[in-house]
Amino acid sequence: MLRLIDHDDVTQLHFSTRSSRAMGYAVSAYVTRGVLIDTGFPHAGRDLEGWLDGTRPGGAIVTHAHEDHAGNIDPLVRRGVPVQLAAETEAMVRAPRPIGWYRRVCWGTASPLREPIGPFLHPALQLMPAPGHSPDHHVVWDAERETVFGGDLFIGVKVRIAHPGQDVRGEVRSLKAVLALGPKRFFDAHRGVLEHPREQLGAKVAWMEETIGEIERLAAGGWSDRAIRNAVLGREDSTAWVSGGDYARINLVRGVLQERG
Repeated sequence: MLRLIDHDDVTQLHFSTRSSRAMGYAVSAYVTRGVLIDTGFPHAGRDLEGWLDGTRPGGAIVTHAHEDHAGNIDPLVRRGVPVQLAAETEAMVRAPRPIGWYRRVCWGTASPLREPIGPFLHPALQLMPAPGHSPDHHVVWDAERETVFGGDLFIGVKVRIAHPGQDVRGEVRSLKAVLALGPKRFFDAHRGVLEHPREQLGAKVAWMEETIGEIERLAAGGWSDRAIRNAVLGREDSTAWVSGGDYARINLVRGVLQERG
């Protein structure tokens, strides 16, 4: 299902399917200045193509290679839409890694990109590195309109789960870099428009730094990873079990301690 939501000069393309809604997930792409930012997920491909039948963007920008953001880049490119994306993102969408069954059910499996990409660069939209969530993660910054399209940089203030090997401190650095831009608007892929974005970004930075400090303090006291998780983040919920540990609180603890070491 595709729902279009107008935000003055920005249109939100809110994608969901019966499967994704059953798992509690949806994702949004955005259109600004005639440019599509992100492409939605493979199971929503027909919805995107239906939208493309009536609207041809002047180009597209992809924030990172995860299938809920880059999952429909192949049909977009086959239609001749030029795309801007980082070199590491392009390498990953051309040779996507296997994903867990829960991601296949929720989002679908993206087809490898095989066609050459027409180059694209919009003078008002800057693709800005913001690693942490993934090594290739970027945001899109519109300086004139003081607007950030944040991909998965925010998601929420107190996000207690992480991927294995997620760069937790890198995420804090990216949040601070975006916060330093002083954005008046922030469009999040999963939360939509953030109310008071600078306050929310600042609150996330504060919570993450406090959490990192507490994890380090308990680790210095000889606590085990699991004991630290239980004390700081709480025990795992169903997400960890369904994902086979791929989205889990223990990964945040281990990410902090691995980076420290």
